[in-house]
Amino acid sequence: MSSSANKPRKLGIAAGGGPLPLAVADAARAAGREVFIVGVKGAAGPNIERYPHGWVRVGAMGRFLKLFKQNGCEDVVIIGPMTRPTLRDIVPDFRGLLLLPRFIKRMKTGDDALLRGVVEFLEENGIRVVGAETILPSLLASTGLLSKAAPTASQEADIDAAIAAARKIGALDIGQGAVVCRGHVLALEDIKGTDAMLGRVAAMPPEGRGSETARDGVLVKLPKPAQERRVDLPTIGVRTVERAAAAGLAGIAVEAGGAIVADAEGVARKADELGLFVLGFPHARTLGARP
Repeated sequence: MSSSANKPRKLGIAAGGGPLPLAVADAARAAGREVFIVGVKGAAGPNIERYPHGWVRVGAMGRFLKLFKQNGCEDVVIIGPMTRPTLRDIVPDFRGLLLLPRFIKRMKTGDDALLRGVVEFLEENGIRVVGAETILPSLLASTGLLSKAAPTASQEADIDAAIAAARKIGALDIGQGAVVCRGHVLALEDIKGTDAMLGRVAAMPPEGRGSETARDGVLVKLPKPAQERRVDLPTIGVRTVERAAAAGLAGIAVEAGGAIVADAEGVARKADELGLFVLGFPHARTLGARP
């Protein structure tokens, strides 16, 4: 058998912002895979230039595909936050113009539908889209506490209420998160994302958040019921913990195996420093089953 037959498949990374694109690239390289990164202008940072790379603007689907094809990428990971584009933001190339009606229709539906369209486009053209966790399994949230603090009985009830709320908006392809305090839904994630949702909670008067003297309330993030799990899994990181603390919350809960924790060690340290809990709950709980 030739050495080329044993060579790992070259990995392409469609990079948004944050540290995750490089974390995936580093893990792939450590496993002996070649990596090529395509950075989305306005989202990815200059740190991707540590690797062979190219840049695309939103809507340049022809160049997007060409960069991966020309550089021999057989698998692609789509990772890192990106602001959902408006039609005004999109500057299509010729291929993008041909695809524009398809993507306009999906943009009207929701983020997951839009990302499924990108996945379909790549796979129709011979590139396999894989989840980031297949390259770096430690990214996925595990079951149990990541922090020293643990939720109280009332906060466990708030977690269940937030799960129910997040599932409702997820079924409509609106968002992946909810904040609940003492049984009251304080905020739901929308197109503006988790940071904006937590900012709205932080701006509420203390009585609106449940307590003026102690942390209370929870942030829950979980996949949408029909989520394309290879892309856009719910993600938390150190900044999420900081924003939750600034909003007066007691903790964060995510679905184990259904959410990404960027820098789990840093998240645990920051949660312990600020006195929050971070919990991974089993998928069965998402479906309404409590242990």
